[in-house]
Amino acid sequence: MNGIYLSRLPWSGKVFCTLYLLGIGCGALAAFTQAATAIGLSPAEVQASLAPAMPMTHMSPGQMMGEKEITLGEISSAAKVWIRTPLLIQTSHTHLFGQTLIAGLLGLIFLFTSLREWAKALVLALPFVGTLVDIGGMWLTRFVWPGLSVLVIVGGSLFALGYALITVISQLWIGTVVRTSGIRGAGAPPSEASL
Repeated sequence: MNGIYLSRLPWSGKVFCTLYLLGIGCGALAAFTQAATAIGLSPAEVQASLAPAMPMTHMSPGQMMGEKEITLGEISSAAKVWIRTPLLIQTSHTHLFGQTLIAGLLGLIFLFTSLREWAKALVLALPFVGTLVDIGGMWLTRFVWPGLSVLVIVGGSLFALGYALITVISQLWIGTVVRTSGIRGAGAPPSEASL
């Protein structure tokens, strides 16, 4: 952007951006782990967690109570979360604000890369689109059709892909500006000869 690139940031700026990207990466891994253990990563598991009614354990004929002992290996499958509508509202509220803020700060860093504008815009859009597909997919799965649970997985994957691309391509510690085209125009980085 107008001759300002991440590779030209002072050392303190590079450290700040690097630590921010690292912190968001750790948070993304924690979110993935939480989603995998609390809900699951398959469309069927997402459908079950967003079902309109809480899934119930079936009792066998002659069984006196609904509780039974489970083994340690059964805990992960027995401990899945059913998301009631108030929790879906709360989750949507916090994730739309939080993920949009994260995507915005990631994008702010990424604006200063020397990619072509169309490529930069495409990568910058991924976390935002991923957030909307993820949260929208939850609502559509709950209230429209359970088969749309795949949108939750696709949305989360788009967000993660956008984050990963922004982190890898950010050019924070690369000392040279990547030449993008011979045509100079609005938003085009300067050629290396003019640096």
